[in-house]
Amino acid sequence: MSTFIPGGSYAKTSKNIKSTLFCQSRKRNQSTIPAELDLTALSQANVENLDGYLVNQPGSASASGYVPGGSYTITSTGEVVILSALCQKRDQSWQYSTLDITHLSTGKTLSNIDGVLTVD
Repeated sequence: MSTFIPGGSYAKTSKNIKSTLFCQSRKRNQSTIPAELDLTALSQANVENLDGYLVNQPGSASASGYVPGGSYTITSTGEVVILSALCQKRDQSWQYSTLDITHLSTGKTLSNIDGVLTVD
């Protein structure tokens, strides 16, 4: 699994697990736009802001927990990493759930509690 996806028992009863970085990125003309980058398949990241768009470049930059490193932090603000998944409920139905993992320490694990992603 990706470096940017926490471990835990939730993975057994969840599908379409996705980790996404969101922020506001500055463009060359100094305006800012909402930006995002799918982190789901990344084992390492070196994120760069290319005129407001986040791009993963070759190499690795120091991550802070589940927030990837890279030069984008110089020209971007409000970095948030959201984990999302379809989680199975006790009645066997599926429910979409999200969890902000921006400040989650890498040692913590997650569970699926009746369709809700929860920190153990």
